[in-house]
Amino acid sequence: METGKANNIQASTFNIAHYEQYHLAVEIGLRHLSYCIINNKTYNVEYLNKFIIENDCFDLINEDEIIKLDFASSSVVFTDLPSTLIPDELFDKENSKKILELTSNVYDLIRSDLLSDINTHLIYTIPDLINDIAFTFFPNAKQKAQQSLLIEQFIKLDENKNNAYIYIGENSLNITAFKNGKLLLNNSFDFETKEDILYYTLFAFEQLKLNTETVSTRLYGEIIKGDEKHQLLYEYIRNIKFGSRPHHLNFSSEFNKLPEHQFYGLFSQYI
Repeated sequence: METGKANNIQASTFNIAHYEQYHLAVEIGLRHLSYCIINNKTYNVEYLNKFIIENDCFDLINEDEIIKLDFASSSVVFTDLPSTLIPDELFDKENSKKILELTSNVYDLIRSDLLSDINTHLIYTIPDLINDIAFTFFPNAKQKAQQSLLIEQFIKLDENKNNAYIYIGENSLNITAFKNGKLLLNNSFDFETKEDILYYTLFAFEQLKLNTETVSTRLYGEIIKGDEKHQLLYEYIRNIKFGSRPHHLNFSSEFNKLPEHQFYGLFSQYI
């Protein structure tokens, strides 16, 4: 099996012998697995690891002695999966698959998350393999879609303003937009090139009548300041900045090398 470690950061305070004091946060996608370990007493993020999945994810986890420990608490989010938002008054669990099939190709397993702040359900679909990983290795973890988590966090950041949030994954793009504190859009797109990212972003802004010169836009995820993706977006969206880490967590100096806008969806699991 071939895997590649993209990030591995360990704080000097991390003591795996005290694993019962830590929270494990895991992010599982079709092509990657990331996790971090957070001290429940100090709220310090003390360990981060990310793998690019080339083959068998079960082997990858079995070879990692840290992630398999019996932590005090744990959580899992699923990324890069088809989903759609349904208002509470229209939500019917029995018809979730039919609703999702209107916009996406679906897997056998359908789930939903309640977003109580906006009286909405997020319906999403999970491949059997990812579901098996979650229940085999993290059976007691709280589970939800990353899109649900991001919407909940961006609502808190929005403060009744007109903001857009762009979250870039390995091969997927998530755009969330608010106007006067109300959710206008949350949608995801698969992309192959930086031009795809720009196209989907401008298309969403045009449909929502968001002014690309003035709308406050925050970037998160797999993008670096000054790289080709950032430069291209900045040509067309002028009020664009990088997001920051969750303010309720602490990060040691070992994490200074990690851009603050990365792994937001992973760190934000801990509330």
